[in-house]
Amino acid sequence: MTRSGSLDRIDALLSGITDPAFTAVIRAEPLAISGTPVLAYWMQSRSNDWRTLNNIGSITTVLIRGYFRLVESTNVRESVEADLWDAAFQIDTVLRSDANLADNCTDSNVGSATFSTEPVGNALYRAVSVPFEIMIYEDVSITP
Repeated sequence: MTRSGSLDRIDALLSGITDPAFTAVIRAEPLAISGTPVLAYWMQSRSNDWRTLNNIGSITTVLIRGYFRLVESTNVRESVEADLWDAAFQIDTVLRSDANLADNCTDSNVGSATFSTEPVGNALYRAVSVPFEIMIYEDVSITP
């Protein structure tokens, strides 16, 4: 089990989404976006959750966000809403298909998707955000 392996597996799973077809998967919160739609993911939080005499387990939350550029055309804006819903479904589906991230974590949990309008650089984007919890049961060893 490795933390970097977990991130690599998330990248591979998200890169496999074809509907909607994302132009890129970025392992960082974007400061600018050159093409859309794009997926990005980054660390949101980490907590020590349970403890035994020998180790401590952890839960790390990764925020996954899909960005769709807003435009003035009503038809395009309506299609973006459908793409947002499809993206939420696809993110959920691919992450649940490999709950232990190719044996790089003990378990994982896909949270509830939320939808918003997000500014990035000088542009506005419709966004779908999905929290993803990664659980590693024996993450920190305790030395007596």
